[in-house]
Parts: sequence; structure tokens; C-alpha cells
Amino acid sequence: MVNNSNFSIENVGLSKKKSIISCFILILFLWVPLSGNSQNRLSEYIESARNNNPEIIRLQQQIKILELGKQSIRAMIQAPKGYLTSEIAITPYLNNKGQLFSTNPVPTAVGYDVGITNGGLYSALMNVDVPLFVKKTTQNALHWQDQQINALKIKLRNQHYRLQYKLTDLYYSAFGAQLAYLTQKESLDLMSRELKILEQLTRKGLYRVIDYQLFKTSISSDSIKLQNLAITFRLQLMQLKSFCGIKNTDLDTLRMDKLVLSTPNLSVSSFLLPYSNDSLTALAQDRLFNNRYQPKVLFYSNAGLNAIALPGIQRKLGLGAGIRFSYTLFDGKQKQLNKAQSLILIDQSTRLKQVKTKNISLQRAGLLKAIGEANNNLQNQKKLKKDYKNLISLYKLEIQKGQVTITGFLIALRNYNNIKLSYGLASINLNKLVNQYNYWNH
Repeated sequence: MVNNSNFSIENVGLSKKKSIISCFILILFLWVPLSGNSQNRLSEYIESARNNNPEIIRLQQQIKILELGKQSIRAMIQAPKGYLTSEIAITPYLNNKGQLFSTNPVPTAVGYDVGITNGGLYSALMNVDVPLFVKKTTQNALHWQDQQINALKIKLRNQHYRLQYKLTDLYYSAFGAQLAYLTQKESLDLMSRELKILEQLTRKGLYRVIDYQLFKTSISSDSIKLQNLAITFRLQLMQLKSFCGIKNTDLDTLRMDKLVLSTPNLSVSSFLLPYSNDSLTALAQDRLFNNRYQPKVLFYSNAGLNAIALPGIQRKLGLGAGIRFSYTLFDGKQKQLNKAQSLILIDQSTRLKQVKTKNISLQRAGLLKAIGEANNNLQNQKKLKKDYKNLISLYKLEIQKGQVTITGFLIALRNYNNIKLSYGLASINLNKLVNQYNYWNH
């Protein structure tokens, strides 16, 4: 019987070594060593995501375009405009004693009056138009442009907040996958060390071969689970890096950064700014529309060639200047209609702002309650985790004396791993709740 026992143990030991070697080969394949420029802090991932987020880049570029547009508005409304014009007009006559073209047609001739061209039959002019009294018109147009820019800046700010919130959630999800892997790995390392002790005790007859075989089988099962957890962690981490635009595919070890509750924005919530800006934009749009009702005064001048006949055209060089005034008297009450539309938009923004304010308040209250409950649960699990850790220490001592069953030890160890993992996941969940609460505090 002793020889058979020894023979079985040796075979088991050989099988165990092959299993462990296979496990380590796969783990080495899955767990790439850390590179010198590894990223393992939440802040580093957030910074990378901001630099590589398409929506943030698009908003930043649109703001720059609209800022340049303000220069275009000033030039369009205020700046003098110079331009060249050239004209040649052919005005034939009928019943003019056979002369198709004449500057002195007979009274019975049929055709345009010689002065009807209002600027000449032949002209080549340099023209300059100078708008006058356009300060208010310019201010209204620039105010509209500023509201457009402000709307994009609010979107950009809120996009930063949404990105940070989403990325933090992804980060802690990946950290949870890492925690599950490391917890399982730590358990497997412990069981591997205990297996060596158990092998020696089995040879001495303190444990049966069946106990040894049960322990070894449990290690093999846990090794497979460890491999699956390593794959899951790799996928989670690669999704996180892809979201941040990080090309590095090394399996960096993430660090647990404890989030701290922030205080609500004491002025105006960033999530309410779009509604306030919508109201201001409606007013700015009304002011811009009303530019068409501003009196328009234009100084104009021209210089060059202007003639109604070819003979003596070389002497038809000159210059002229004038002032043009225009003012809209009525246009079907469009001004009143546009104002009514603006008031509807303002009322809509006000009502939506009230709904959003209530939603933010409910979100904060609900999350604060959930955070309090999560904190209490975490403290209870912390105490239970400590008790199980002491129990495992006692089991390790008793195993060396051969005074406990392997089944009892395995159950206690699995319970300890479960509570340890549960505690870690509860900590992660608490951070996720704090992340949500901080998001709504902006």
C-alpha cells in the first residue's frame, strides 16, 4: 500500500508540474511585461482621451472658425469696399433713316432714349462704397456670433465632463477585471505552496492520496479560471486604451485612485448653461434680424471712363460721389412675427431648464443615498474579510498538523477569495457612484 501511495503521489506530482508549466506559458503570453512608458493612472488615461477625442477636436476647431468669423463680420459691415465695373451697351434704333446707332436719333426713331443707360454706354470705373453709422448693426451681428461661440464652448466643457465620467467608469470596470485576475492568481499561488506541504504530509500518512488529488484538481480548475480572467482583463484594458486612442498594447497594472466627493456648483450647473444660452441666443437672433430695420447710409464714389458715345470718348474721364439712404417702412409685420418666435424659444428654454434642474437635484439626492449605503456595506465586508483572513491563517497552521479536512480548507479558501473579491468590487462600485455624483455636481 505504501509503494502504491508513493507511486500515485509521484505520478500526481509529475502531472501537476506539467499543468503548472502549461499555465505559466499561457499567463506569460497573456501578461506582457510592463513597458517603460506604461500608463497606470486614471489621470493619464483622461488626458490621453481628451487629446484623441474626435468630438472635442471638432468643437475646438469650430470655435476657432467662428472666432475668425468675427473679423469677417466687421469687414463685411464696416470696411469700405472697392470694386471695378465695366460696361458696354449696344442700343440700336429702328426707323432712324438707316442709322442703327446714333446719339441724336430722329423724332420718329424707335429705341431707347440716349440717356436711359444711367451710367453710360461705355464705362470702366473704380468704385468705392463706405458704410456710415453701422456701429449698432455691427454690435448686433457680433453679439449673435458671440452667442454661437459661447454655445460651442458650453458643449466643449460638458463634453469634457461626459468624457471624464465615461472614461472613469471604463477605467474602474477594467480595474475590476484586473482585481478578479489578481485575486485568483494570489489564491492559486497560495494553493500551489500548500500543495507542496500537502504532498509531504501525504507521504507521511497524515492525509490520504484522495485528499491530495482533490487539492491538485482544484488547482487545475483554478488555473483554467485564471486564464479566462486574464483574457477578460486584456479585453477590458484594450477597450479602455482604444477609447483613449492609446496604441500601446502592453498590459499595464492599473492603480486604484480613491475618488473624493465634490461639492455642487454654487453658481449655475454646467448642465443648465445650454438652456440659459438658448434664451440669450434667441434674443441675439432677434437683434440680428432687426438689423434690416436700421437706417442705412452709404457713401459711394467712382472714377474712370463713362460715356454714351464713342466720339470724344478720350475726354470722358472723371469722378463722382454721392450718398445713398434707405429705410424699411413695412414688410408684412415680419419684425413682430420674428419677435413672437423668439419669445416662444425663450419660454421653451425656461421650461426645459426647470425640468433639468429638477432632474439634477434628484440625481444628486439618489446618488448620495446610494453612496451612504455602499459605504456601510463596504465596512461590513471589510470586517468579514478580516475574519476570513484570520481563519485562513489558522487553517494553514492546522493543515501542517494534519488536523483539518482538505474539503473544509478549500471551502474556507474559496469563501475568503469571494469575500476579498467582493470587497474589492464594492470599493470599485463606490468609486463609480462617487464618479456619477461628481459628474452631476459640475
